[in-house]
Amino acid sequence: MTLQEHISTLSNNKQFCIAIRCIKLALPIWENYANRNELTYRDSVVGLSHSVDISLLTRTVNAVHQYLSSNRKKDILFKLRERFDDPIVALQDRDWKLPDEVQKTFYSVFNLLEACLGNLESSFGELTIYISINQAVDALDISKIVTPEEIKDMLYERENGR
Repeated sequence: MTLQEHISTLSNNKQFCIAIRCIKLALPIWENYANRNELTYRDSVVGLSHSVDISLLTRTVNAVHQYLSSNRKKDILFKLRERFDDPIVALQDRDWKLPDEVQKTFYSVFNLLEACLGNLESSFGELTIYISINQAVDALDISKIVTPEEIKDMLYERENGR
């Protein structure tokens, strides 16, 4: 069974729990990069300089977790979503270049937010929450923060290698 197939068999709650767990492990990748580099880019269309708030990813994960835990209004999630608009376009247009594991962490949080806002599938028919999990796992794998076995244990909710 592929990871995508496995994720699709889980309840929505379990899917989000796994995504948040993986992302929280990957957040130091973003934070370490952001603490050593400026989070700025210049868009190629108008030439304006933009900056990204270092706390955007952490605030987003926390807001998603709070929303899922207490079913609060989505207002804050929509406001956070707006903060991703320009950076996502800059990444897609290659106006903002990030190391692979940093970019995957950024996209993972974005896709978690998208899934929480009800955008459940990509244009390719993949579950958005699966994409988020996969991106976080890729970032963790690239950066070697956790071992492949630890990743499998997390994804399949195994304890002590079982």
